[in-house]
Order: sequence, then C-alpha cells, then structure tokens
Amino acid sequence: MQLNHINLPVPNVKETAAFFEKFFRFTCIDIKGDGIIAILKGEDDFLLVLSKLDAQSPQAYMRDFHIGFMVKQQHEVVDIYNNLKDSGANVDREPAKIRSSFGFYFYAPGNIMVEVASPL
Repeated sequence: MQLNHINLPVPNVKETAAFFEKFFRFTCIDIKGDGIIAILKGEDDFLLVLSKLDAQSPQAYMRDFHIGFMVKQQHEVVDIYNNLKDSGANVDREPAKIRSSFGFYFYAPGNIMVEVASPL
C-alpha cells in the first residue's frame, strides 16, 4: 500500500501552493474554483492537496502535526534552508542532528509545520 495524498486546509490556497512549488518542486496540476482547492504533484507522484479553510472552522493542526521531506544528502538540507531563509521564510533554527537525521523544522504558509531532513 502506498500513501497517495494528503489534504491540508489552509487560509490562502494560492499562496501556499506557490510556496510548495517554489521550494519543494511540486507542480500544480489542477485548481478548482477560485482558489478553493489546489492539487500539487511531487516528483515521486505524491499529491499534496490544499483546500480553502472554511471560515466557520478555525484551523487547528494538533501540536506536533507536521509533514516531512527527506532528501538524500545533508548539503540538500542546507541548500533548502538557505533558500528559505534568503526568501524571508520563517526559519529560525539552523539544520542540526535530529534523532538519526540531519534537518530542521519551520512553518510554511498556512501555519503548516514542515520538517526537512536527510539521513546521517
């Protein structure tokens, strides 16, 4: 069995989609409505679905909920970190050893906690 997709509700679908396209090489393959849903495809065919957060339902990701990206080499982690930092993204901790990996956490648009790591 393979995980096919994840759907994350966000306040601004277009902004969050553009972020994942720019920094994580997703390609937007479909937008439904006026920014109601965006379907992004990753290099490994994983689908990241971003849906407009219902104004009546405040977003409340549970503590420690996050999505994680694994890259092959530590220099890729550092490159992603530097690209995010240079663009003004909210990255406050430099990459470091995390359990059996090397990486960092940050918040992407939509208040989504993201981990970027590589094996040690």
